[in-house]
Amino acid sequence: MPRQPFVNWAKNQRSVPIARHTPADEAAIVALVREVRERGESLRVVGAGHSWSDAALTDRHLVSLDRHAGIVAVDRERLRVTVKAGTRLFDLVAALHAHGLALENLGSIAEQSVAGAISTGTHGTGLTHGVLATQVVAMRLVTGTGEVRALSDDDGDVSLELLDAARVSLGCLGVISELTLRVREAFDLEERAWSLPFEEAARTVVALAREHAHLKAWWLPHTGRVQIFAANPTSAPRAGASALSRRADQLINQTVFPAILGLGRLLPSAVPALNRLVGRSYFGERRKVDRSDRIFNVAMPPRHLEMEYGLPLDAVPEVLRDLERMITRRRLRVNFVQELRFVAADACHLSPAFGRESCQLGAYMATSRDSDAYFTGFEAMALAALGRPHWGKLFFADGATLAPRYPRWERFCALSRELDPDSVFTSAFTRRIMG
Repeated sequence: MPRQPFVNWAKNQRSVPIARHTPADEAAIVALVREVRERGESLRVVGAGHSWSDAALTDRHLVSLDRHAGIVAVDRERLRVTVKAGTRLFDLVAALHAHGLALENLGSIAEQSVAGAISTGTHGTGLTHGVLATQVVAMRLVTGTGEVRALSDDDGDVSLELLDAARVSLGCLGVISELTLRVREAFDLEERAWSLPFEEAARTVVALAREHAHLKAWWLPHTGRVQIFAANPTSAPRAGASALSRRADQLINQTVFPAILGLGRLLPSAVPALNRLVGRSYFGERRKVDRSDRIFNVAMPPRHLEMEYGLPLDAVPEVLRDLERMITRRRLRVNFVQELRFVAADACHLSPAFGRESCQLGAYMATSRDSDAYFTGFEAMALAALGRPHWGKLFFADGATLAPRYPRWERFCALSRELDPDSVFTSAFTRRIMG
């Protein structure tokens, strides 16, 4: 039988594993890890395939936890939910809503598996909220020897340190089997949006992020404008967010935006004019009140590429200005919004926000002849500003470049050797990063 290739959502990553596995429970995960170890081979776990990086790629054994999914328990009294690792975020959100509960924060989409999202440092926005992994209070981890480790933030310093490492682990410490997350009572958000000139946005966006519970910004190059979205908890009546309006957003993202991007591919010189058309149509004042998850999530965008770096807050204004100058100087046609989101400092060893508040600056492009030049230029700027990559998105830097940026890097590597002494979880990606 021919090997079945793996291709991610964005179709920019592809591998051909020797075998694909779909264990349905923790016992099957343990048995698989032990078998792979005994054969001197390796495996990688893939979530929903929504990473742009090569983190999940392998030419050995590829493991999907899609069959190991579902809610294990909901503890309303302690505000905890326990889920199997392959559970998709949208299923978790729906189950919590049925219990009158919600996640504290979410990213822009909910297509990822819970374990995949936390393992790559996926995040929402808000300077009082960490990456999604900071909501994890306990997990069950199958190590490289097939041992099951139960980790909890209630079990003392040793367990907490390992949990901090495993929260954003890139699949290097083991296969996550089960997770317990902190949740809260269901809540609504009021989102207000408005447009600012680029320079004013660059100068004030960090201050605005401190004024609101959740703030993100979309900069559309070639327009000179930045759209600000500020969301705060509210008890106001729901408004401006009907099922019809959500469906309209989906249709626009499925039809209109791809058509505009396709025209830009055919006529690259038209990209600036097309961006200005999109900006005039979409940027401006808006207000809506809805369930928190519906405010956090946006309609699935057209396929595109993403690179993202977490920056120290004081670096943000000048990096934005440098980025705009580079686009102008090199005459790059950037055909997608660039996004700024904000994350609280945390203690997760490989989190982009370890020990410091972070602006997660995303450089996004649909298919374009200028993509490579734009991403390499952006990454050079982000690295010069002490940026740290989002592990689930594109980045070209290697471990030698990245290690000095993470105070707990060497400790994480030591834990990896301890929990996976036979390199069961190794791959080309881990060798590039960890050596």
